[in-house]
Amino acid sequence: MTTAIVRTSLNYKNYNDWKSQIKTYLLAEDLWDIIDEGTDECPKTEEEKAQSKGWKKDAKALYAIQNSCGDDTYDLIKYKTTAKQAWDTLSKKLEKPGGPSNEKEYMSVGEAYQPEVLIEERRTPGAGLDEIQETFVKCVVSNDWDNAINFLRQHPQLGSAIVKWGGTALHYAIRKRCSVRRIQELVELMPMEHLEIPAAFGYTALYWLIRRFPERVEVAKCMAKKNPNLLTILPRWDKKALVAIAQANTRGERMARYIYSLTPPETIKVVDAAHLISHGFRLQRFDIAWDLIQCYPKLAMNTDHNGNIPLVALASNCFAFKSGSRLNLWEKLIYIGIRIKPLPPLDKEKHESDEGHLSDQKENQSHLISSGMGLFQRLVANLQKKFGISRIYQMKLVHERVQQFLPLMCKAVRKEDMNYYQERKLEEALCVATEQGHVEYITNFLRYSSYPVLKVGNQKFQSLFQIAAECRHYNVYNIICEFLRRPDKDGLDKSESGLHSDELKEEVEYVDNLGNNMLHTVAMITPLSQIDHIQGATLQMQRELQWFKEVKSIAEPKDCESVNKDNKTPRKVFKENHKELGKEAEKSMKETATACTVVGSLIITIMFAAAFTVPSENDKNDEKTDLPTFLTNKVFTIFIVSDAISLFSSTTSVIMFLGILTSRYSEDDFYKSLPTKMIIGLFTLFLSIATMMIVFSCGLYIMLEGKSSIVIPSILLASVPVTSFIWMQFPLLLELFISTFGQGVFDRKQKNLF
Repeated sequence: MTTAIVRTSLNYKNYNDWKSQIKTYLLAEDLWDIIDEGTDECPKTEEEKAQSKGWKKDAKALYAIQNSCGDDTYDLIKYKTTAKQAWDTLSKKLEKPGGPSNEKEYMSVGEAYQPEVLIEERRTPGAGLDEIQETFVKCVVSNDWDNAINFLRQHPQLGSAIVKWGGTALHYAIRKRCSVRRIQELVELMPMEHLEIPAAFGYTALYWLIRRFPERVEVAKCMAKKNPNLLTILPRWDKKALVAIAQANTRGERMARYIYSLTPPETIKVVDAAHLISHGFRLQRFDIAWDLIQCYPKLAMNTDHNGNIPLVALASNCFAFKSGSRLNLWEKLIYIGIRIKPLPPLDKEKHESDEGHLSDQKENQSHLISSGMGLFQRLVANLQKKFGISRIYQMKLVHERVQQFLPLMCKAVRKEDMNYYQERKLEEALCVATEQGHVEYITNFLRYSSYPVLKVGNQKFQSLFQIAAECRHYNVYNIICEFLRRPDKDGLDKSESGLHSDELKEEVEYVDNLGNNMLHTVAMITPLSQIDHIQGATLQMQRELQWFKEVKSIAEPKDCESVNKDNKTPRKVFKENHKELGKEAEKSMKETATACTVVGSLIITIMFAAAFTVPSENDKNDEKTDLPTFLTNKVFTIFIVSDAISLFSSTTSVIMFLGILTSRYSEDDFYKSLPTKMIIGLFTLFLSIATMMIVFSCGLYIMLEGKSSIVIPSILLASVPVTSFIWMQFPLLLELFISTFGQGVFDRKQKNLF
């Protein structure tokens, strides 16, 4: 045996080519019977080995298989002791799922042999029909359909005449987008078998209609009614069912629903069914997919014609999950207010009767808009378009539908039912879903699937828990934490008692290929770390500290001092990775504090002077008191109180900002000390500005009493600075407050998800 057994070295992509070559080699060497029948285990003694010829042939076949494997595929069989074990392992791990290799298995017998018969018929037309056929063809090509139909009425055999592009008159009429009435007349006059005649490229008129003009459902109805066999006739080069072709077209929703209503689901090929589900998710058409998933949940892990797996493709679709959508406050309120009617469970009687069960599911599409389009309905539709209600409704519809599909699909995922290719694709999908923060996807897998989700890792050998921490997806992190803290066998709920389960400890201790445990991972800022959406370097630094302290709270002391392959502890990794972010946060806080200190100082000066410069005159009739005449006026009282509040609050604000400017800016200061000072400073500055405007308005009212045409507009203008401050600084103040004093992103009180 030479070193190069076959030309092709086996890898994960060329199994079929390798299989053909190695099988030929084994047949030539008279070793294939070893693979077919198998042998006993390796003899233990030298005497048994000498007597066992079958074992020698098995060793020779095993050597041939091992020697033709690449470095990556050899690991799959290096511990196998017989050739049959190695062959079966490679077949299970590397053979990709798919349909039959024989092309004719996708076709009916009539379709396979019909073209030869039709060609023969066309070569021997009736002698007297040559001139009539030529005239008929000219009428069709010139769009003289009245005369063409008269000819066809008198001579039905003209329906098989080749008109143009290798097709019949029906092909031509469909291609020229003739009216439904004309096409119906052609179909009625043509014999049933003529509807099955393929054009030059092998496609029937119905196939061409569905592929190019799927919106013309009425035309398809008349053709399918005349000849139901058309639904099963496909070109040799296209293995997709007609319903799958219609579903993949952006304009083919109605066509797909109609053809699916005529096709019993049990007659649809697995690859076509997976194709229907995949494109149903892609184009947000859930009725057919819902029918198939209810009947056959395991379709979720089958490959379609494009090599995609529905459940795998769903993981990378950020529009399919609420966690992947960014909504502002107004859009969130609309989203919460919308109600979506769930898809009904499968009704077998309707399922076997007609397409009524599909059309019922379209009621949700008109949930917000009435069927009539009167003046009020048009007004409602315009308002919905203006405020984006229809877009948000469609978004929530997709989210609700996916949430309804996921439990059924996840329950059907079982490791023992999958081959190696499907396992790899599913694990990649779980890693992608974790990286993108699709908490709904991960939650349904943890809740319903028996697949060992937490054993999944990426190319860096990171677990899903580590990926969630690295990408800063706190929802996924919390869900996995809760799953790992399930009650133990004695009924002790370890999440409430403050203890950490053994599974959680193992996940925190687990190290990747660089020796990084959970604390090392969260201490690093990588391109996957989602911190750009956080406003300002100060909040980013605070959030990073919160993440590190959170993971540290569930880690053991030895994990905090563990070193990676670079001989660095988690704390050292954190310092090195956050050095630049700390400088940016320090610069940002100093600039903000400096600007606010200047504003606060100006307000102090103004308010101190205002208390002694109010225009007034003393009471001449009361020589004893010598008090201003406005002392008893309510407006004057508001003036004095507001002035005092503005003076004291601005002074407090300046003191807080000075405290920020003189801080030492250590890492721990960004956790609570500096944000707290910033919150107090911004709040008191806002209070001083608001009360300063009240002081101004009261002073103006006192001076110009009785001149409301000047006073009222001036008071309204005084509200502009307050509104501007709220618009520009209040979001930062609110986010700082929630991040510092709120429950935070690591909420322990998730309720009964598992």
